[in-house]
Amino acid sequence: MTSTVGIIANPSAGKDIRRLVAQGRVVSNQEKANILRRVFSGLIAAGVENVVVMPDMSGLARPAIYDSRGQIEAEFLDQMPTGSQNDSTRAAAAMNEMGVGCIVTLGGDGTNRVVSKGVGDTPMVPISTGTNNVFPRMIEGTLAGLAAGALAMGVVSKNDACRRSKRLEVLVEGEMVDIALVDAAVSRQMFVGARAVWEPQSLYSMFLTRAEPSCIGLSSIGARLKKIEIDDPIGLFLRFDGEPDETAKRVKAPVAPGLVSSVDVMGWKVMEPGDSLPVDLHRGTIALDGEREVELLPGGHVEVRLSNDGPLVLDVDKTMAVVAAT
Repeated sequence: MTSTVGIIANPSAGKDIRRLVAQGRVVSNQEKANILRRVFSGLIAAGVENVVVMPDMSGLARPAIYDSRGQIEAEFLDQMPTGSQNDSTRAAAAMNEMGVGCIVTLGGDGTNRVVSKGVGDTPMVPISTGTNNVFPRMIEGTLAGLAAGALAMGVVSKNDACRRSKRLEVLVEGEMVDIALVDAAVSRQMFVGARAVWEPQSLYSMFLTRAEPSCIGLSSIGARLKKIEIDDPIGLFLRFDGEPDETAKRVKAPVAPGLVSSVDVMGWKVMEPGDSLPVDLHRGTIALDGEREVELLPGGHVEVRLSNDGPLVLDVDKTMAVVAAT
């Protein structure tokens, strides 16, 4: 089914508590539906004949499916939506099993994290509609559809047009329990609660796959210390607790939309792929790509490892350059 494209759109992305504590933009479901309309237009123009969509309680893809009747075959996965993040992981795994050419996602870092847990080696085409958007790009839906269609139709190959992302792997007692695509932030906050992390003063330490100066969110703290881009084969570890060492520095960073904070970094160092560092806080939580997911309990042994085994991501610019030349 390589000429088929999968679509996973998160109706909850862009609506968390950071709209109250900062100035995070609100991406309405109507706008997400309009983005999907444009994605469908790009897919149709590229010659794609089939689309498989994750069903959701808001019916985000229904307007696009209605508008494109007779131009493209669209079907929903046989999956009951529950409104939880597991919907996206299950949908990605089902689409990967079906052999779709790629999966277009609508969401932020958190959405793409849970999709990547099920996507296997199926390339992702992430469109930013969330809060912290380091992993997905702000890309026009029509272009995303054209690029995804070019990959699905064989105009570009997976080997030539996709790049392998890094990821952070959380290990408890030596077993991997979860991952992050951008940042794993160890927080003194005891409970998962509202999930989102926006208070730098609660941070104990942090692990990063990327630290790009033009990005927003917790990873922007690391970008004030060392620039690490998507293709750089390294990561970063930051420590906010304990005595300062020779690398200590106070930085000012945009930790959330509209929220710029001064942060005291007590020490930091570069991580190489395969490096694993212990989490020596035993009462707190780990936030993965901006959302608290793992609770730290006394007596547990937790590590975070940098890996090159993240998802494949379509390079839209490279793909569109090929499309323009054909």
